[in-house]
Amino acid sequence: MDALFQIILPMVLLYKYWMIFLITFVAALIFPFPPGTLLMASSAFAKQGYFSFWLIVLFGTLGNIVGDSLGYWLARIYGKEVLYRIGFRKILDSQRFQNVNTRIKSNPGFFIFLTRFEVFSNLAGNIICGLSKVPYRKYLFYDILGETTQVLLYCTIGYILGDNWHAISSVINRSLFLIILLIIVFVAIFWKRLLRWVDGK
Repeated sequence: MDALFQIILPMVLLYKYWMIFLITFVAALIFPFPPGTLLMASSAFAKQGYFSFWLIVLFGTLGNIVGDSLGYWLARIYGKEVLYRIGFRKILDSQRFQNVNTRIKSNPGFFIFLTRFEVFSNLAGNIICGLSKVPYRKYLFYDILGETTQVLLYCTIGYILGDNWHAISSVINRSLFLIILLIIVFVAIFWKRLLRWVDGK
């Protein structure tokens, strides 16, 4: 992932905001590249005058929202048929999944907002909301709220740290195994709580 970032960063410096939009769009739609490091790096350059901080926030947020929305609509229109064909019919037709649909459709705000902060849960959240046919206006409202919050968070960290933003990246790389373990635990607890919530426990 670090090698990929080394390829992407020069492209961001060359194509600026449109590349930020493209990368956040692709990450939100299909490719689980965590854009947080990119946003921190871009914001650090904004402190040096290479970028506008608020344009980074704008294009990063728009890329996430457009990618999320496209993922939502693809899941809503084609998701069930595709998942049936690759062997998920039993899960999709189960009572538990129907309960997930009902719960999330009636009260999607917390679920949508929370899943915006981690790239894999973000992708899964878009698919689940699409399959559950959450009303798009409601989905979009909480998506905008969540994505704006997380983009502002990463950009603010990068801007405040300035030239030292890479220190966090180095710590992340050195602690990668521990971070992955913590993410797995977090995701497991999240889905366990979600399923208990769905079952009404």
